[in-house]
Amino acid sequence: MKTNEITVRANSLSEEKDTIQKNKITGLVVTGLLMAALSMIVLGPVNAMAARERFVLNYNDSHIRGHKGEPSTLFLKKSLKQQYPHAAISRMELRRVVVVAKSKKGKGGAQLRVGNRATPMYRVDGHPRSFKKSKGKTFDRINFRNPSNDSRGPWQVNIKGNCIVRKVVLEVENYSRPQRHFRWLSRNW
Repeated sequence: MKTNEITVRANSLSEEKDTIQKNKITGLVVTGLLMAALSMIVLGPVNAMAARERFVLNYNDSHIRGHKGEPSTLFLKKSLKQQYPHAAISRMELRRVVVVAKSKKGKGGAQLRVGNRATPMYRVDGHPRSFKKSKGKTFDRINFRNPSNDSRGPWQVNIKGNCIVRKVVLEVENYSRPQRHFRWLSRNW
């Protein structure tokens, strides 16, 4: 009889340990969820702090030609302000630029300049027979990454040769913060 009592007592102790361990894990999970919810309320959504956005700058198949071997310049900040007047450019960090263009003989070039830094000149593909056609597949896509550590200064694309530019796509990190999250913080701190 004593062995049965010892076995029953050992089983009940192990069941109590399992229950206590499950309660601890449940408590940790609930605490973690509450902390995450509280940080979302106090700090606001994380994606509102730095949202990645894309802006498409339409150049409507503009014929761009350099003068005497010098490249022509597309001023991206100016075009962004014209096409998106409410964009807060000073709070944006440029990440990527995609230039959709074609050259008449496949000898054109494109270069991204941000501040004082520039990428190498990349070739803009094209063919004389497809130069006047407006089909999307006749255009080349040139991908650039920001060559600078920051986005201060001018954002420019230098176009060399006889080219047609359809559009330029800017991918930026927007650090504009909604004011409603921080008014609450400033009153309570």
